[in-house]
Amino acid sequence: MLRVPAHPEIFATGDIASARVDEAGHRALMSCQHAMTMGRYAGHNAARDLLGLPLEAYRQERYVTCLDLGPAGAVFTRGWNREVELTGAEAKAYKRKINGEIIYPPSGTRAEILALATLVPAHHRKPSEENLGGDS
Repeated sequence: MLRVPAHPEIFATGDIASARVDEAGHRALMSCQHAMTMGRYAGHNAARDLLGLPLEAYRQERYVTCLDLGPAGAVFTRGWNREVELTGAEAKAYKRKINGEIIYPPSGTRAEILALATLVPAHHRKPSEENLGGDS
């Protein structure tokens, strides 16, 4: 739920939090890949807590990294074993797309922007997932 064990009225996220992300026991890392999703869950749970509603357990089964390597391009990996999928200029172009289109700034209609605020936005879902994260 991302509560601080000694102070359950406080929710932790980002670099100060250590939380299990899936049933396999993987843990959140100090990276934007986890901090953004953790923040989404912590905010959601803080609001639900204030309203006396049940909380959602934090989970993040999808894990990717995209590291900019300066003039050498970039490297894009997927999964906990960090399988390399893209390198060089192709990975650098994808990194720019992530930073300039997927993360910042939000674009689209009001409904599309609000849909990104769900616990598990569409671009984080596996193709087989229909509705996750308490969106119903």
